[in-house]
Formats: sequence, structure tokens, C-alpha cells
Amino acid sequence: MSKGFVAVALGLILLKSYTWIVVLRPHFSLLLNFLFLFATVFMIWSYVRAIKSRPAKKRQISDTSHVSERATRYCERCDTDKAMHVHHCSVCNQCVYRMDHHCPWTGNCVAWNNKKFFLLFLLYTSLSCLTFNVMVSQVVWDAKLKQYDFLLKCCWALSLGIGLLLAGYFMFHLWLLREGKTTLEFLAEKRGELADCSFIHNVTVYFGCNVWNWWLPIDPILDAAMGGQIERDGGKDGKETLELVMK
Repeated sequence: MSKGFVAVALGLILLKSYTWIVVLRPHFSLLLNFLFLFATVFMIWSYVRAIKSRPAKKRQISDTSHVSERATRYCERCDTDKAMHVHHCSVCNQCVYRMDHHCPWTGNCVAWNNKKFFLLFLLYTSLSCLTFNVMVSQVVWDAKLKQYDFLLKCCWALSLGIGLLLAGYFMFHLWLLREGKTTLEFLAEKRGELADCSFIHNVTVYFGCNVWNWWLPIDPILDAAMGGQIERDGGKDGKETLELVMK
């Protein structure tokens, strides 16, 4: 089933790209064409990373880390201890650390180590679709390219719907980050695990500390201690500090 969703998504991307290359590109300025090309390239890059990435079954903690990984539950399906913040995905049939949801459009779980790619895909797809709509609107309303009228109107409707839908979904996920919740916690009406942390902290949990890398679909350098129990001074809980890297 997931392969069908991925095939539909790739088909829509190809249709939009074909329409831009063959029909729209010669009629618009370098700036608008560059904006669309930039957003589309980053959209495809993010989507490929989201599809290819695999969620972590548990967080990786170095030998020098002071994070206490306590197994508080047991997963009967996996027949193993289930540590804190781990959820069993019935679709993938495996336990996933800090799982947000299972996405049929990427064919895997959106979780701690790949949520960045998913959110960047939402962002750049919205930007690509809405830029495409601006371009199509000009030629349709000005009655240009009448021979492509049906194609342009179909693409305009699809692009507008997808662009607005994913823009709204992206904003929803920003709200979840502000609330310190995952989608599963939101649906279960639970208090977010990171509810007491700042928005920047919660973004950094998934995107890493290097702000410049937030916008690139590259592997984030994640801190296993963020959001977990940090033990210092003989087991006393201490407050974690966050330093954003901007260099």
C-alpha cells in the first residue's frame, strides 16, 4: 500500500515538473523560475531522504553519556524491554523511539532521527506548489497558452489544494513542537513529554544544534540526552543546557 502512495506522490511531482519545464519556464523571470526550481529540488531531496531514512528503534547513547535509559515497559510483540518514549508501530511491526506517526506517503515511521526530513518535505512542497500556482495563475487569467488550458487548470487545482493542505499540516507540526507533543500524544490527549521545554529546544531535539543545517535535508547531529533523564552528581537530576551552533 505504501508503494502506491509513493508512486502517486512521485507522479504528481513529475507532472508539475513537466508542466514547468515545457509550458511555464520560458514565460517567467529568472527570479521566479529560480524560486520554483530551488523549492522543487529541495522538496525532492527532502522526500528522498524521508523515504530512505529508517527510524531509530532506540536512541544511541555513547559510553560517556550520563543519560539513564530505564526500561519501564515490556513489548509483547517484539518480545523485548521497551524503554521510555518508545512506541510500537503496528504497521512496521517494530518499536520506534520517539515515534510521531506512521506515514504512508513515505512508507515508514516519522520519528526522532527522521522527523526533520518529513517536516522539510512539508515546507518545501508547500513553497513549490504555491510558487507554481502564482505562475499558472498569471498565464491562465491572462488567457495565454490556450492550447495548454486544460492541463494548466488541472495542475493549478491540484497544486493549490496540496500546497495549502501541506502548509496547514506544517503549521500543525510547528504547533506540536511548541506544545512539546508528538502526533500520537496529541491524538491520545496526553501531556507532551517536552511540554516544559522551549520551542527552540524542541526543534533542536529533532533538527540538531546547528541552525544553518536546519534548512538542509542532511543528517542532523542529535543529542541523545535532550528530553531524557539526565543524571549528574550521584544520580541527581540536572538541567540540560543548549547551545545553538551558528558557524
